[in-house]
Amino acid sequence: MYIGRFVVAGRTAGGHSFIGYRVSSRSFPNRIIRTYPERAAVLPTQDAPPTDNPYIAYNCYRQLANMTVIGNGSQVDPISERLQAGYPPRDALAQTLLALDYEHDALNTPRIAAVLDGAGQQAWFGFVGADKLYSRVLPLEPGQAWLIATYELTEPTPIHLPGEHAEELADALMQCEYDLPVAGMAVVWNGGQFAVAARSVAV
Repeated sequence: MYIGRFVVAGRTAGGHSFIGYRVSSRSFPNRIIRTYPERAAVLPTQDAPPTDNPYIAYNCYRQLANMTVIGNGSQVDPISERLQAGYPPRDALAQTLLALDYEHDALNTPRIAAVLDGAGQQAWFGFVGADKLYSRVLPLEPGQAWLIATYELTEPTPIHLPGEHAEELADALMQCEYDLPVAGMAVVWNGGQFAVAARSVAV
């Protein structure tokens, strides 16, 4: 099944909170995820054809003191800025997604995002499409994870991702059942800090 880009949040069987993102694409497969201190970005590869599409490159991950934000577009930056300013995650997601709206491309691609409180046991998911907007908090139990996607699985859906470490979870995201993986990343809360790993088909 092709579900496009998707975000996940959950807890490993050992109880570690994690968040993740995968780029799946029919139209623009020439992309990678590159990690930097406290952020990660989706970028075109060096051999990618030129494009003026504004939705190809963006920060897909931002790290705060004990929270992380992940998403499929430019909404990630203003969500993190609102969190830094003291907004509750629900409001940061809802206000940003309402302001930016869905991607006004040929498919009216939804914007999706998730916020994880590493020290807590819950995650917030946000979605805005042509006919739907929500900001929702979900509890996270050990061994449980949820995803939301741009297509098909636009409501929180259970997903099983084996692994305890960021590298294992990034691999699991790339290898899971959904079609056309391009790049993925996972972030795990380990004893007071976040561990990050990214994978890309083009690397």
